[in-house]
Amino acid sequence: MKATIKDVARAAGVSPSTVSRALRDNPRISEEMRMRVKQIAQEMDFHPNQMARSLVSRKSRIIGVVFPGENGESLNHSFYPSVLQGLGHVAGARHYHMLLGTGAEGASVQEAVRQLTDSGYAEGLILLAAEDVPAADSAGLPVVTLGHPANTENGYYVDNDNVAAGKTVTRYLLDRGHRRIALLGYDKQFMVTVDRRKGYRQALEEAGIPFREEDVVPSRFLYNTTDEEQLLSLFQQEDHPTAVVCLDDAQAIALSNSLNAMGLNVPRDVSLISFNDTPAGRYHNPPLTSVNVNPYQLGVQAMELVLQLVKKPDAESSAVFVPFTLMERESVRDLTKDE
Repeated sequence: MKATIKDVARAAGVSPSTVSRALRDNPRISEEMRMRVKQIAQEMDFHPNQMARSLVSRKSRIIGVVFPGENGESLNHSFYPSVLQGLGHVAGARHYHMLLGTGAEGASVQEAVRQLTDSGYAEGLILLAAEDVPAADSAGLPVVTLGHPANTENGYYVDNDNVAAGKTVTRYLLDRGHRRIALLGYDKQFMVTVDRRKGYRQALEEAGIPFREEDVVPSRFLYNTTDEEQLLSLFQQEDHPTAVVCLDDAQAIALSNSLNAMGLNVPRDVSLISFNDTPAGRYHNPPLTSVNVNPYQLGVQAMELVLQLVKKPDAESSAVFVPFTLMERESVRDLTKDE
């Protein structure tokens, strides 16, 4: 049977509170008594309960991490495991722990936040996706969002400049002679896709090319499910797009397979450019030109920021931007060289 603090106290002939203070090196306890209590605790294989300590100190050293959608779907997406590695690196170095929350079984992100808040364990929260939904009530806990929220006033978030990223990939295609460029992956619920669509539209209009709503093919973020009927109709046209901005490598790979089934070749007939620079995209045939958004560093910065807020909860609103990098590979055809 596992030893308790009362068992140690009984063996040492002191009170449980004295044992607790001795194990925490409280200066009120003599060095001799501290050594004696620690020796007895070691012999009895007693380990203090971290949660019990937190209830006394009101400092749990736990940060709640809330996934978008269902936990399984998030972890299947290549972006989130890398983010978790960054979060965990900082948390471990600072001797903090992470408590994961998810909208599993149909529960909303707001419900996941409420459960973590009501548990009393979390000192702060990190939301792993910015959604265009009403803000969750965190009952005064510091909250950091990955991606900028719909309303950035009085908020703390870590993000890439996704408007600039959307503009960068679209300009890359425009500079290579493409004039009808589609966008695949827009989901109005998630701000990351809203921002990339905004940059895509800005780049077209700055180049004097009208924005066409029919060239924007929506999908469900995380699940990579697409309006197949609209996609099929788009590429059955004689003047179909010669290039597509895909908001995730997985969508680009799926589109490449669909185009092949239609007798269209990537990049000869349709060029593809995408996001997240995944191993699957790098080893795809042809290898995908893709944006590396540095998810590990996004996680590092999100944990750094929330831990700053735990220490100073009244800090002014702030945003941290992590640079992105366009990785050029073989999925884009340069039409200017054909002229």
